[in-house]
Amino acid sequence: MIGIAAVFGAISIFAADFWVKSQAKADSEEKTASIAMPAEPKVEFKTIVVANAPLRYGMQLDKAQLNEIPWPQDSLPQGAFTSVDELLKQGSRVVLSPIEINEPVLLTKLSGPNGRATLSN
Repeated sequence: MIGIAAVFGAISIFAADFWVKSQAKADSEEKTASIAMPAEPKVEFKTIVVANAPLRYGMQLDKAQLNEIPWPQDSLPQGAFTSVDELLKQGSRVVLSPIEINEPVLLTKLSGPNGRATLSN
């Protein structure tokens, strides 16, 4: 009689364990399904001109030293050029302040069209 009670007790323990685990799994799947993934923010890009080689004081700019890359429109630096052609269309420019690789080429770091490097900007 004790043996039969032990067998039924063991069966009821396993059945209860199985039921509790299945309920926990169903609850976790329900909670996971109800969580909505946040939408990625929409970022608009605009093309700007950057240096693809270090540019130093007095260097004359040409197309080989420049590259156009996409840049987040919300963080465009003031005075940035949108294309290499726009930068060079009025004439050659000279670097007045150092510009590193992948740094935006800004109007404040260059001479005017057909300008030259002088001690005063």
